[in-house]
Amino acid sequence: MSSLATEFPVRSIRDRAQFVAQVVSWLKGTSYSTILDRPHETDLHGDTAHLRSKSGEELRFREFCEGGSLTAIGCRHDFPDNEGRVWRTEAVLRRDTPVSGQDLIRVRTQCLAKHHDARVSFPRKPYLIKALLNDNWGGTDGDLSVSDVPVWLADTVEALNAAHAATIGAATKHLPVVYVSAVGTSKWVLDAKQIEKLAFDLGGIAHVVVEPNSAFSFRLRDLTGGVNAYGGTIAVSAPGRGIIRQARLGFRAPDPEELLVFVRNTATNLRTQMPTEGWDWTELQEQALRLQRERDRNKLSVADMDALYKEEVVNLKEKIVQLEEQISSRTEQESAEEEDQSLLGILGKKLGSEIYRGEFADRLRMAVLDCLSRAEQTGLDDRSKFVLGVIADGLPLSPELGELLDDLKRATKDPKKVASELTSLLARHGYREKSDNRHIRLEPKSGYDGLDNITVPKTPSDSRGLINLRKQVERTLGIARLSE
Repeated sequence: MSSLATEFPVRSIRDRAQFVAQVVSWLKGTSYSTILDRPHETDLHGDTAHLRSKSGEELRFREFCEGGSLTAIGCRHDFPDNEGRVWRTEAVLRRDTPVSGQDLIRVRTQCLAKHHDARVSFPRKPYLIKALLNDNWGGTDGDLSVSDVPVWLADTVEALNAAHAATIGAATKHLPVVYVSAVGTSKWVLDAKQIEKLAFDLGGIAHVVVEPNSAFSFRLRDLTGGVNAYGGTIAVSAPGRGIIRQARLGFRAPDPEELLVFVRNTATNLRTQMPTEGWDWTELQEQALRLQRERDRNKLSVADMDALYKEEVVNLKEKIVQLEEQISSRTEQESAEEEDQSLLGILGKKLGSEIYRGEFADRLRMAVLDCLSRAEQTGLDDRSKFVLGVIADGLPLSPELGELLDDLKRATKDPKKVASELTSLLARHGYREKSDNRHIRLEPKSGYDGLDNITVPKTPSDSRGLINLRKQVERTLGIARLSE
């Protein structure tokens, strides 16, 4: 079994017919469903409507009403294919949820094997979600509106605060945020069309927020204490938790298309495993059956009551299977995260902080290339050369290295501003001011072992002195050779 699940706020829906109409429109718009080819409109009325075609396709509706008003309504659609599988889509609308007070819709789609040898595939996001968003059903999720288009941040204080909230997990309550950092002005590792496609694919599953430029990243870095994504990194932030996963070009995603797929799958898996406030189909069934049993206790015959109990048992068995699947999927996700962090994650814990994101990988790359350049002299075997070559290819230079080198050039252009600009720049990359007399002395902060002190003259002699100062800083940081 393989499943995808999400839930998100929708605008207030007071009419049962609106929900049914959305489901009918969705199924009539498909090329494969025949369940609605012949039924009359009356077949969809009632709180337990059930349609079944000759091919085995089924559509069920279930309602739950309290105090004479609609509390929840849901549907389950089963479509058997020719490969021994059943594609199941469930959608439940729960009104006025107790925690958020919003109407929430929970959608879950599964691929179920009817035979032991059937090949189970991971289900795609059901078109029902796209249809709901196209019809403006998307509600407000914290600070963001539920939609399938990216949020392009402007370079403003308000946008900076919004980016801060997204980074620490305070911007939303129900959906994760995918934060796309910049590598320049209106430039990202994904192009604009890829970002729009990512937002479209994740509509109803996650919000996609895009920062305007790399200068915005530095201001956000100061605001968040350096935990933000920057330099082309794409982060996935969970509500109430903040960033839980970051992705960049490298081993796992060597090109932008693979990076897009990786981020989309990461966000989808996260939303599938997140806690729920809405109801899924089994919860709706459980509540409706309990209410029916209590309400009609004195009206039902012994046979009817027995049938009701049997239906409840079947529903509880489904719920057990669903919970077992959730436990299994979380274990797999945890293993993937451990694997993803295996080498560089361990290095980060042992070595402390990076002076820029991707520093440790860049230094490993330099060491590998240096070793390969002397392979013939040292008699390195072919197997080791092959392994090291693959590692070098899988460790592209971090874009942040180029940004830091460019920033150093800009900071050492004007002799009147060099002291303040260079001090400010190095403060973002592991240094703090130790003393300020005729020269400014900078020392590495705690957690940046291996860095030496840097002395910044307040008035360099000439342009040549500025160049020498920049090169001296590059050598002290150990970044002069990294880009070679």
